[in-house]
Amino acid sequence: MMQGDEGFASFYATHHAAIWAYLVRLGAPHALASDLAQDTFVRWLERDASGFDGNARAYLYRIALHLFIDHARRNKREVAWDVETDVAAPASSDDAIPQHVWTRLTMRERQLLWLAYAEGFTHDEIASITQLASDSIRVLLSRARARFQGLQEGGGDA
Repeated sequence: MMQGDEGFASFYATHHAAIWAYLVRLGAPHALASDLAQDTFVRWLERDASGFDGNARAYLYRIALHLFIDHARRNKREVAWDVETDVAAPASSDDAIPQHVWTRLTMRERQLLWLAYAEGFTHDEIASITQLASDSIRVLLSRARARFQGLQEGGGDA
């Protein structure tokens, strides 16, 4: 765990923006993503992160995912996963990922692609964040990549 307030402040500063971006990519509106990101760090402080194989970063993403899902369940409404205004495409300098492609991916596809390529998590880390079987990650990620490429090439619902 961390040593004192300075250790936490540094940890927070290092990871807050990435957690917020992850929540937005999952489909949370910006204000909700801000609230859930704050709650993620509060929850992280309340729990013993050392029990998560020593990977505090992966533990943060897992908490954020569960808070996002819990919020959707609590509100007993369907989250509009595919509404373009609710799901921000990853920012890039050359707009390599068109908004219409990103929004047509499912939440799981966006989540897997984001964790693997934007955040650089390994398959095992993604498995522990998503609580999916480690062996499934490779297959699901491959399918998500193929669907993404199909959509990007204009193949409709690839």
